[in-house]
Amino acid sequence: MVTTDETRALCEPCKKLAERTNPIRITPIEMEDLELVFAWRSNPKIYRHFRRQDSPLEWDSHLSWYKSRDEDRHDFVIHYEDRRVGVVSITENEEVSIYLGDFSSHGHGVATGALRWLCERFNHRTPLIAEIHQNNRASKQLFEACGFQQCGRDGEWKEYSYDL
Repeated sequence: MVTTDETRALCEPCKKLAERTNPIRITPIEMEDLELVFAWRSNPKIYRHFRRQDSPLEWDSHLSWYKSRDEDRHDFVIHYEDRRVGVVSITENEEVSIYLGDFSSHGHGVATGALRWLCERFNHRTPLIAEIHQNNRASKQLFEACGFQQCGRDGEWKEYSYDL
């Protein structure tokens, strides 16, 4: 493990990601990430799983969203083998979401590692919640593997909760 002054100041979940052998890194989303995130979120293979989006984004609304986010909302870029591959987020209402925009990162434990990191990093805000479309089997399996349990249903959307 890297033991610089910088990593000593990190929380325990962040220290794990700072280990040199870990191919996954997570960083707060920055302005320079917005174009790539915009491209991912405008891909119908990705946004078809979103509850609140059913068409490609407009750049101005994407930029407005970024600039007006609540201070208790945290969006992170997931890096795998030094490539930006996805986003994991927690809203001000403790709603958790994740997607991998780089499809070549699927099947390598990237989403599992990122979601587990988020749950550990924000465990003081439990219960965490997620809404997953009934046809999204991959997300259902991911969230259940990370300790989420189905707690309700709203039409085609299953509601999941994570609590310590």
